[in-house]
Amino acid sequence: MDMSAFLDILWSTDNAVLPGATAMRVALHLLWAIALGSGALLIAGKLARPYRLGLSILVIAWTLMPGPMSPAYWLGLAFQTPSLMSGSICLVWFLRQARQAPGAGVSMAGPRVDALRMLAWVGIGLGWVLLLDTLAWLPVSIYAWGFSSAAFATVLLLAMLLWVLFGATGSNRKASGLAAFVLPLLVLTLFLLTRLPTGNVWDALLDPWLWGALQIGWLVSAARRLMAGGRASPATRV
Repeated sequence: MDMSAFLDILWSTDNAVLPGATAMRVALHLLWAIALGSGALLIAGKLARPYRLGLSILVIAWTLMPGPMSPAYWLGLAFQTPSLMSGSICLVWFLRQARQAPGAGVSMAGPRVDALRMLAWVGIGLGWVLLLDTLAWLPVSIYAWGFSSAAFATVLLLAMLLWVLFGATGSNRKASGLAAFVLPLLVLTLFLLTRLPTGNVWDALLDPWLWGALQIGWLVSAARRLMAGGRASPATRV
């Protein structure tokens, strides 16, 4: 095979590897169960640990039920399937919060904050690119490119580059900073093995709910910085 034929196959979106129908149905219920269970745990954060865990387990069990009896069935019709990234974030958060006392927060060290901020900016930028693609304001279809092998290879190289440059150097060698950059690599590995949720790498990394949450988080952080700057004394601002 010559190089031009290899590149044609690499960049082609016609030979996409898609997950099976059964795997997609299982992923639909499982990812929504993780997301809704985490939401129930967040809402019941002030309750005693047995009660909030019990409520979350009930929501998860309800969501895992097959057919229209499950909220995942109707959420899937309206919003399709959460991304693997959203499911992984919710699962990590759920496991951490399930061990916390009522109302306790997760400590955020400096390296972890920097790593999460970097990943949030990447997610926000990717979301805007995909939105412009949806509105047909781009000369090429970025979303369709997500079905090609080249898109997966490009994202994998960028994730490894972020890990090397920001996660595995300096103070980020600590687990608190490194873990944030390992998460995209784990999600990409899971996508490579399962091709979930749709066979498109962008759907594995981002969904509208996660994109909206990232932007809301950025707006809240920016508002807090502005309010903190406004309350600072003139001598402090100087």
